[in-house]
Amino acid sequence: MSDPIKFYFACVSPWSYLGFDALLEIAEKHGRAVALKPTNVGRTWSETGAGQPLGNRPEVLQSYRLLELPRWGAWRGVPINSEPKHFPAPFLLSSHVIIAARQAGEDAHAVTRALMRGCWADERNIADEGDVADILNGLGLDGAALVEAAGSDEVSAELEANTDDALADKAWSVPSYVVDGELFFGQDRLEMIDWRLSGGNN
Repeated sequence: MSDPIKFYFACVSPWSYLGFDALLEIAEKHGRAVALKPTNVGRTWSETGAGQPLGNRPEVLQSYRLLELPRWGAWRGVPINSEPKHFPAPFLLSSHVIIAARQAGEDAHAVTRALMRGCWADERNIADEGDVADILNGLGLDGAALVEAAGSDEVSAELEANTDDALADKAWSVPSYVVDGELFFGQDRLEMIDWRLSGGNN
């Protein structure tokens, strides 16, 4: 099997959510694993000078985003609430829980999907420890234990290492994908990743 596809993301990014299952399908089609790399997005924005919080963007971009989100949801067949109750939500807890789950040998892909869906379809607050524990319990996991583990130094160190990797790969925001050293930004590039892995332009 060739190198994994690196996936830099945050659960509070709707674009990370919209493309998640499509990414997994493309990876499976081409015999690739997906390396989940939750990332400190604020740090990549700051250190690259690219990207900014939604509220700081021009109104025309904010308005267009609200057109695009339901359109892409329909295109990908993914349920999405473009203006969820608990958004914007801090990203750290959800990112840390995913890392803690992986470190504990749990299915981090299932945890990622559940947290993303919690934010973008189920009106859950994925910055709240109780809501996150409930989401994890729904997967048959020990939610309280994973939430506690999410506060460990080892988890924090992995998030920062992921962010170091993202910066080394020239990724400035999420979702970003790195395939055999080549960066693709945005879930709207997934079909291009499929094309590339199919031998396109090689």
